[in-house]
Amino acid sequence: MCALAASSRSVALDTESDSLHSYYHKLCLIQLSFDDRHVVIDPLALRRESLRPLAEVLEDPGTEKIMHGADYDLRVLNRDLGVRVAKVVDTQIAAQLLGEEQTGLAALVEREADVVLDKKFQRADWGARPLTPELLAYAAGDTAYLGRLRATLAQRLATVDRLTWWQEECRALEDVRWEAPEPDPLAFDRVKGSARLKGEARDRLAALYEWREAIAAGQDVPPFKVLHAETLLALAQEPPADLEALSGVRGVGRGNVRRFGPAILHALASPPAVPPRPQRRRFAVDRDREARVKQLRDARDRRAKELGLSPGLLASRAALEEVVDRRPFDQVGLRDCLARDWRSEVLAPVLIPLVAAWRSPAARSDAQSA
Repeated sequence: MCALAASSRSVALDTESDSLHSYYHKLCLIQLSFDDRHVVIDPLALRRESLRPLAEVLEDPGTEKIMHGADYDLRVLNRDLGVRVAKVVDTQIAAQLLGEEQTGLAALVEREADVVLDKKFQRADWGARPLTPELLAYAAGDTAYLGRLRATLAQRLATVDRLTWWQEECRALEDVRWEAPEPDPLAFDRVKGSARLKGEARDRLAALYEWREAIAAGQDVPPFKVLHAETLLALAQEPPADLEALSGVRGVGRGNVRRFGPAILHALASPPAVPPRPQRRRFAVDRDREARVKQLRDARDRRAKELGLSPGLLASRAALEEVVDRRPFDQVGLRDCLARDWRSEVLAPVLIPLVAAWRSPAARSDAQSA
């Protein structure tokens, strides 16, 4: 299969993971479509080294990989297979550059290929085995129409002279890598509703949260399948005195009382004190800087409206702030702030004059002499 794929000019690629059904989410399926073939690979049945022929195909810059919303898939492939997928073309980005309001795969396939994709298995457990023929067919459908979608979107981009924009965005995807999240000792503070807990109630929430994480990791299930966040909050606010009271707390259930009751009561009875919430740092608002950011934002928004694009696709607030701070003199300098040639080309005529107006004569003279 890999030899056949390697000989193809382009391969449609997608993956499925089990992030909704496990604690240690993993790559569960890899789907490929090329030359009228549709292949579903089970990476759980193969060792990583056994998948090396596939990795070589994915890393080959001579074979185009057609993907839709590639960012997460690229990170998982990098993490689990150690690959850096080369020559990626992302059909979702193409749709965004065309100003499409609905850029999901099903909506685009229906509009561009007149095919209705059934998305009823979107939340399926892809780590379960065996997979039914219906699930396999569903998975294969995610790549079956990407080649046709890529062709029609590329043609439309060429018509409006945005093909080079797409090519630049896709080249940037080759730098996407998996980055492990940093451990956060205050992760429990992100539980919805935790802000209203103080003192020992907050300590109890932290202890319960840590206990739930340990149980979920040991059983390889999502934490919410052990106890929901609302239940954690209820227990932390009003800790039950005994197992009978614990069984009456909504969301605990008899099964959890039977298996974990004593451990839950112990966590609630003597929780260690946790660090206080970090104080929010108060920064003085730089009104001149904010006014300049607003100037740039308004100009960006007008240009985005003219092009029929989402303003954020042209430039994020962080990029506009960098423009304010660095005050580029020309399109080359603007590119360093916006990270794309096409963005600087589109925005330079409206942003550079604004930046130039901010400079004092002395600063302009210094820059020219430099």
